[in-house]
Amino acid sequence: MVLPTTDGTSALGDSHDTDLFHALDPCAPGDVEIAPVRYVGRCTETGRDLSICPTATAMTEALRLRAYLDERSQVTSGFSSAHLRQPTRGKMFGVMVVSDPAGRPGVLRAFSGEWDSSWVAPAGWVPSPGHLQEYAAARRDTEDHVAELTQQIEQLKQLPPNKPIRRQIEEIKIERGRWSRELTDKIHAAYRFDNALGEVLPLTDVKTGSRRPPTGMGDCCAPKLLQAAIRLGLAPQGMVEFWWGSPSTMFPRKEGSYYGSCEQKCYPILGFLLRGIEAAKVEARQATSTC
Repeated sequence: MVLPTTDGTSALGDSHDTDLFHALDPCAPGDVEIAPVRYVGRCTETGRDLSICPTATAMTEALRLRAYLDERSQVTSGFSSAHLRQPTRGKMFGVMVVSDPAGRPGVLRAFSGEWDSSWVAPAGWVPSPGHLQEYAAARRDTEDHVAELTQQIEQLKQLPPNKPIRRQIEEIKIERGRWSRELTDKIHAAYRFDNALGEVLPLTDVKTGSRRPPTGMGDCCAPKLLQAAIRLGLAPQGMVEFWWGSPSTMFPRKEGSYYGSCEQKCYPILGFLLRGIEAAKVEARQATSTC
């Protein structure tokens, strides 16, 4: 639901993004336990850790979202969360309580990564921070060409093995890898983070300790929510993330449990995104969770 103004228009204007700003639960319970988690990163200027934490309102909105996801797991039309119960397909969800320039409160919702094999977010969910249109055509072309090369490799494997055949297979694999790396570079170039101070941080400039950023960096819930709030001109007040669905094979998690931000993908960029956010706290360095 979009928060209305007194004249009946959206509190965020006529933007396509107004459906991201949901009204708070009007029947929120009085007492709610606040999860002992936080979302933290190192400030790129001061070197100190900045964090944003859950609030009672954020916890209430998380409970509301959990109930909604459970309800939508029983349907197959419209927005459905049924696939999250399939083996290893669960994911992290997050809510962020925000206020608009007039001080009206609302909530943003996010999930980690893509949704049911698509990078286009369903209505009402914050999008990826990346400028997807910049590499959409290249992704289609690359996926088609890589599929063709893979088919060529499989056809060659059906022939009697000999040195020329093996050499040809290796050459095709090299070409396939080159196409994939070039697409990865285009995707990384399309991720540029903006903070509340008007600063811009390209993903390719984020210090990760490796030549390329980790896969999926920037698409965890915390950076998606912070980036959406900043681009929409909203003030973050608090947030929380929880796991929903079946656990992944790499990081077993329990449905409904709350988790903080991760060390590998979130910590290097959250400090930048939290610069200029009034609700951000400066604190001592502590351990964060894993992705």
